[in-house]
Amino acid sequence: MKTHGTFFGAADNSGAKKLFCIGQPKPKLKIGDMITVSVKEALPSHRSRVKKGKVYKAVIVELKKKTKRYTHLKYSFGRNLVVLVNQKGDPIGTRVNSLGSYELRSSGRSKIASISPYLF
Repeated sequence: MKTHGTFFGAADNSGAKKLFCIGQPKPKLKIGDMITVSVKEALPSHRSRVKKGKVYKAVIVELKKKTKRYTHLKYSFGRNLVVLVNQKGDPIGTRVNSLGSYELRSSGRSKIASISPYLF
């Protein structure tokens, strides 16, 4: 179960490397949920769209926790990854470097699912 205080990696090219969860809407998180994160590590400012120490919204795209689909398929990923979004919900980066799952599309995050290289 991912809770307040979990470290996430960035799955986009916004410039963030390590992110820290500081706010979540529900006690149990799943793929497609929006959380509040703080940037702990980032690329230098001339190569990045985000700054270290700033607070952003993010959408979860990969979780280590096993997830079950309606088809009874159980799957998990090897890392915890998020995509940074702005206030409208559009991704800050232009590319996503992780698999997009159908749960993203079903939760209303179709813009993130459309720029990911594969749908799983």
